[in-house]
Formats: sequence, C-alpha cells, structure tokens
Amino acid sequence: MDIKLKKRPWYVRYRGYLAAAVCVLALMVYAAVQLAAPSHRQVSVEEEQVAVVKKQDFLEFLDVDGTVQPISVIRVNAQESGMVKRIVAEDGQQMKEGDTLLVLSNANLEAEMQEQQMKYEQQCLGFRRQLLEMEQKGITLRQQALQTRYEMQRLEKSFALEEDEARMGVKSKAQLEVARDEYEFQRQKTALAMESLRHDSLLNVMQHQLVEQQMEGERKQMERHRSRLSHLVVLSPGAGQLGGLNATIGQQISSGGTVGELSVLTSYKVSARLNEYYVDRITTGLKASTTHRGKRYDLRLNRVLPQVQDHAFSVELIFQGELPPDIRVGKSLRLKLELGLPEQALVIPRGNFFQHTGGQWVFRIDQKDKSRATKVPITLGRQNPLQYEVLDGLQEGDCVVISGYDQFGEVEELRID
Repeated sequence: MDIKLKKRPWYVRYRGYLAAAVCVLALMVYAAVQLAAPSHRQVSVEEEQVAVVKKQDFLEFLDVDGTVQPISVIRVNAQESGMVKRIVAEDGQQMKEGDTLLVLSNANLEAEMQEQQMKYEQQCLGFRRQLLEMEQKGITLRQQALQTRYEMQRLEKSFALEEDEARMGVKSKAQLEVARDEYEFQRQKTALAMESLRHDSLLNVMQHQLVEQQMEGERKQMERHRSRLSHLVVLSPGAGQLGGLNATIGQQISSGGTVGELSVLTSYKVSARLNEYYVDRITTGLKASTTHRGKRYDLRLNRVLPQVQDHAFSVELIFQGELPPDIRVGKSLRLKLELGLPEQALVIPRGNFFQHTGGQWVFRIDQKDKSRATKVPITLGRQNPLQYEVLDGLQEGDCVVISGYDQFGEVEELRID
C-alpha cells in the first residue's frame, strides 16, 4: 500500500535560488555603498613629502645658466687687400694698441703708388712754375706802380712851377688854366692806373694763395695714397687678447676682411638664454646674483636682445663691484635673476605634484584627522625655482602632499598611516 508524502514548503524547495539572490543583492548593496563613498588609497607618511602653507616674503626669480664673455670684442679687419707675407702675432697673445699682427704684400698697390708719386711730382713742378710766374708778375706790377708814382710826382712839381711863373707874370692866366687842365687830366689818369695796379696785385695774391692751396691739397692726397701702403701692415686697433687669427702665409686677404678679434678683458659680462614666456617682463636694470665658492657676487641686467629663436631670447649681465676669482671666458655660472622686489604672499614649496595636476588641485591633510588627505581645488599664481604662490584654495597653516601623484590614479582621498 502506497504512503502519501507530505509536500515541502516553497522556501525549502527554492532555498538554493533564494541563497543566490541574497548573495547578489548583498553584492549590489556593497557596490552601491562603495560607489557612494569617496575612493581612497592607503599611503605611508614616510613615503610622501608633506609641506605647510606659509605666508612669507616671496621673490619671483629665474634660475638660469650663464656663460662668461669678455666685456667687449673688437674685430680686426684688413684695410687693404693683399697676400699674407708674414704672421707676427699668435692666437691667445695679449696685444697692445698698435702692435703688428700681419704683414701683407700687394704688387699692384705698390705700382699704383709709384705712378701716383710721379704724377704728384709733375703737378708740383707745374705749381712751382705758376708761382714763379706770379712772382715775376708781382715784380712787374711793383715796377709799374713805382713808375706811375714817379710820373705823378713829376706832374705835381711841374704844375707848381707853372703856378709860380704865373704869379711872377711870366705866364698868363690862360696858359695857367691850360696847365691846370693838363695836370688834372694826368692826375686822374695816374689815379686810375694806380687803382688798376692795386687790383692786379690783389688778383695776383689771390691766385698765388689758390695755387698754394692746390699744392697743399695734392700733398695731403698723396699722403693718403702713401698711407695705403702702411695699411699693408695690419695693426692691433686696441688692447686685448687675440683670438680667431685665421691667416696663413700666402693667403689672399680681401679689403675689409676679418682676420681676427680682440677680447677686451678689463671686465666681463655674462650671457644667458631665457624662455620666450618672459620676454615682456625682462628689462634692463634687473638685479641678479651668482654664488662662487660660497660667496655671492651681484650682477645687473645690462642688455636685452628681444629676437626670439628656438623659443628663447638672449640677455647680457654685467658684474657690480667685485669679480669672482679665477674667472675665465667661457666659464658657466648659475644665475639667480630677480624679476621684482620681495612681497608678502601665501606660498608652498615646489613639488612633483604640479606635473600631474598642473597646479589645479592638491591633497590637503585634514586638520582634525591627520590620517586623511582630501583632494581640494587650488589656484596658483607666480612661481620661482623654490616656491609657488597660492592665490586661492588653501589657508596659512594647511598641510599638503607635494610629492608626485602618478601612483595615486584617480582617488579622491588618501589614508595616511
């Protein structure tokens, strides 16, 4: 006889499905809780760099490399073309003004100078002939003047004698009047002759001076021509250290060609390249400094070359006061170029966090719970190689993590051990 089995409850029959549903629901609730809560990462305080936000003097400056250069450079050029006959000076030699560097030869120039000398001598002979002719003319004019004055004196004496004869009754009044008319005529004629002689004398003197001036001009021109021969000896235009003497025996040097340069070492300047970002903020007069063997030396920005090449431009600085010992051309110096005066500002030290965040946010440690650091937005302003200026998002006394954030991913919170 069959036994009737008792039917089991539904929760017993479906207990496996119910258990699976409960597990799935629990997982969903856990995931929702995790998504709602901020993501975090566990870090060690020894592994991270923490800094305190402070309010202190902030000086915006640039940390750049500079190269020592001579205070000025004098180019040495050949004033005349020629072939190098002899090399007197050597690269690196200290030169004084007027020292000989090179001796050139130019056969064409020498032949031209001989021709100019012959022409000059011929011109001098012509000028001397003209001067002799003028001297002779002057003598003739003086003789004519002497003769004219003699004739005038003779007429005066003759007329005076006729006046005496008229008073004594030897001659009549009519004869005296005829004699007076003749005398007046001859006197005026003589006066005109003397005036003409004076003009001729003045003209002769002027022509004499003109010829002398022409002679002087030709002499100076000949001296200038002769000086071209002296230019075949290339002299040092100033004092300094010779460099770049690119000449060999037999080499042809063109007129105006550069044969070397002189570095004036009475003082030095420092040349540096700056990023084009600062081109509108760099002006002459800015202060700078460098440290050499533990001692600070001051400089001043003397010249700005605003031409931008390869996203950078050049500046020149000169030393103020004492020079560093053992300074040499070509030596590299680390410069601190100040962009203004110190100002009170809220600052944080520079850190690797900037490469990841671009300065838009930072992890700030909770003031009460020192084991938590949360992500907060910030605004940074000016910067220097040591600090960032904080404009917004942080307050004085806040502690922030300034080490690199690359290993944190996209977490919103740090848990600090």
